[in-house]
Amino acid sequence: MPGQNLDASLRRGEALLHEDLITPLHHHNEAQNRLLATVDGSTRVVTPEQANELVATLRPNTGIDDPAAEHTPTGPRFARRGFFRGSLIGLGGLLAASAAPRYSFAAGTGGDLLVCIFLRGGFDGLAALGVPDDSNYNNLRGATRVTSSTGFALNSTYLLNNNFAPLKSIWDDNQLAIVLGSGHPDLQRSHFEDQDLCERAAKANVRSGWIGRHIASSSSESGTFRAITIGDRVVLSLTTTAYQSLAMSSVDSFALNGSWKEGDNAKRLVSDLGAIYGDAGGVLATQAKATLGALDELATVRGTTYAPANGAAYPDSTWGSGLKDIARLAKADLGMEVACIDYGGWDMHQNLGTPGNTNGQFSRLASDFAKGLKAFRTDLGPIWNSVTVVTMSEFGRRVQVNGDGGTDHGHGNLMFLMGGSINGGHIYGSMPTLSADNLTTGDVPITTDYRQALSEIVSKRLGNDKLDQVFPGFTPGKALGVA
Repeated sequence: MPGQNLDASLRRGEALLHEDLITPLHHHNEAQNRLLATVDGSTRVVTPEQANELVATLRPNTGIDDPAAEHTPTGPRFARRGFFRGSLIGLGGLLAASAAPRYSFAAGTGGDLLVCIFLRGGFDGLAALGVPDDSNYNNLRGATRVTSSTGFALNSTYLLNNNFAPLKSIWDDNQLAIVLGSGHPDLQRSHFEDQDLCERAAKANVRSGWIGRHIASSSSESGTFRAITIGDRVVLSLTTTAYQSLAMSSVDSFALNGSWKEGDNAKRLVSDLGAIYGDAGGVLATQAKATLGALDELATVRGTTYAPANGAAYPDSTWGSGLKDIARLAKADLGMEVACIDYGGWDMHQNLGTPGNTNGQFSRLASDFAKGLKAFRTDLGPIWNSVTVVTMSEFGRRVQVNGDGGTDHGHGNLMFLMGGSINGGHIYGSMPTLSADNLTTGDVPITTDYRQALSEIVSKRLGNDKLDQVFPGFTPGKALGVA
């Protein structure tokens, strides 16, 4: 419901295991989270309680019917109906608070590891990329503009904000590309709607995300991890009814909670959970098997202290820790094909800051972002050659700075693409001079459908030619040549 923080309810709701019925939509402002349900052919916003009631009605679970607690010489174990009351308390209740019980085990395609970064809040492409010869840019951006003293040249036209300087070596090695004027043609300037639209990469009635559709259409359903989210919830891009993906805040936190975390207690708990959920059948049994398998797969990884290789120095931030964990899992060779990670905080309506002020809002995030990716590339070593990094954001910002020194919601944006097989050292797409008659109601126009760049990544680097399934309703145009 609008204005309701759903975290506690969602984390324990079995409704979220039925994503063909219930879709969680997450706003960068937690108070604006929503749950959508399809009822009588129409999509409605529902409360967590209504979502669980709907699932319980449409898919009643009759497999767990033992009301009594089981006892052993060492004490009580579990009451099947009592502990998992109404089957609405999922395995997430027994995992670390940051872990959601959604997991994927399937054989890989042999393509690149895709690392998808969602810059939530609306990334300001014009604060990142300067156009010093465009007088409109200089006048409308004022002190926030990137100049020759606060940016470094990518080519004869564009400068990249100095706070992204750690990316320069990747650009110089032709492994970083930038796509201009990117966005979805149906953009609404709403965080909630446009994050949803961007992650679905399809019409609203398609109840899945583009990465989920890629995973579902690209290989078999058995094997190791295929897709993860570093964060406290699975991103919408990964949702699909065909497989389960995994969310964790960190590798080390992905374990059983409290006194059940290790030793004989953990073994007994795992055994009991397998039996209890196995009796349930259906989605609960499948979920439990995958969850417990994930814990077992990661036990060895968690049991080894991780030291980044090649002198890589990740920033001491949530972002840096997340990238380090992705590198750690990539090196563990678990069959991971997709890793999604969010970076929020880009909604800067006030006090954006100037490129020369390293303590400004945008500068601090840009520096952290760039340092993290430089370390990630360094840490991976030769594995980087089979990694593709893509950034997305729900929309760009308006060209003119507002009265509070920030920028408001806009249209066209830019995408960063990185990797050993990206045709980097180039800027793709186009952006006209920023005169009033070239703008979309004061915004950078969308000149490149972001799905064009994504479709080339999916087909060329991920080895999936089923683009009509991954991007339904979209027909790729002339190739940009990014991969």
